[in-house]
Amino acid sequence: MSSWRASPEPAPQPAGDQPSSWAAPQVNEAIAAGIVPDALQSGYTRPATRAEFCALAVELYETVTGTEITQRATFTDTDDLNVQKMAGLGVVLGVGDGTFNPDGTLTREQAATMLVRLAEAMGHPLPEGTASFADHASIASWAVDAVGRAQAAGLMGGVGDNTFSPQGSYTVEQSILTALRLYDLT
Repeated sequence: MSSWRASPEPAPQPAGDQPSSWAAPQVNEAIAAGIVPDALQSGYTRPATRAEFCALAVELYETVTGTEITQRATFTDTDDLNVQKMAGLGVVLGVGDGTFNPDGTLTREQAATMLVRLAEAMGHPLPEGTASFADHASIASWAVDAVGRAQAAGLMGGVGDNTFSPQGSYTVEQSILTALRLYDLT
């Protein structure tokens, strides 16, 4: 189990094949635990896509539960198996009109929502909590509960100055670190 704190997440550095120095130990731990797909073992500091987060979520779920996800749900704009699996579990719901926007940049509030639903799907629901960030009012109504739960569980912290930046992008390394934190809670 890693020792971590949900402290402010430093600003991402230019995209590269190595994680930022602050994230490297936990990224390496997550890779060693087998919860990071090969495709996400580079470009750590770039914004993650919605489909990439699904790939990470599938790897985490199947590793923790020891079972392959057989449920599927589809969207009209992607045939990505990982997206279908996460939709089948109800972890992702899409963006409306039967679409998912797989290549869209993952936002921080979307990540929090997916993490909370994933924890529940794995049988480890996160505790109730109310987000205490200064920019709490800018969190979308559909994400308020999830951000509070992710904060209360220590999965996600702010970005500094007691802000969450809900519509800000979420990097690959941030995604990996929060997946590791959820892994450690299970």
